[in-house]
Amino acid sequence: MIDFRMSGDDDRGEGEEDDSPDAKEDPAAPLSLKLSRGLRWTSTGDQDNTMDTQSEWESENSDDDQPVKKKKKRHEIEHDLTADLHNRTPQSSADFERLLLSSPNSSFLWIQFMSFQLQLSEIEKARETGRRALQTINLREDQERLNVWVALLNLENSYGPEQTLDIVFKEAARANDSKTIHLRLASILEDTQKIEVSLSP
Repeated sequence: MIDFRMSGDDDRGEGEEDDSPDAKEDPAAPLSLKLSRGLRWTSTGDQDNTMDTQSEWESENSDDDQPVKKKKKRHEIEHDLTADLHNRTPQSSADFERLLLSSPNSSFLWIQFMSFQLQLSEIEKARETGRRALQTINLREDQERLNVWVALLNLENSYGPEQTLDIVFKEAARANDSKTIHLRLASILEDTQKIEVSLSP
């Protein structure tokens, strides 16, 4: 604390006032500054304010850091889920849809999606997925489209009546090389031991 005293006031304690006539200030006398203690830049009240301000600042910063940490965690979780999706078999229709957005020309994914729906006994949805695949896959991707046609033939052979198999077979023969489709269907019928199936020409 800074102590302002006039010279000659050394013996009086702080806060004591001298009423003697000699104690009156002489305007011509030089003033001296004496420090009773070392220099302090803040008073006791200022220190308390500084501590309060510092604790408020720390609490504000800790509050600000928490949303950032939560955002980072959420981002890491999203990133991990996306990475997981590429490393494991999709577990829901939404997983398949997400993967198909990134690889719409992949017959492998479309056929997996159809197979997933068949496991859930959703035969009509599997048919729709096969048709959707044929509309989505680029026309230049002949092999990918052929794979989907063969998957549809397998589906109709296993789950549909002969009439729907016949319809899909004719469509596939028009859309692809006819000989290839005939050979694929013959192979499917042989594997499932349905040699007696008769399809209209």
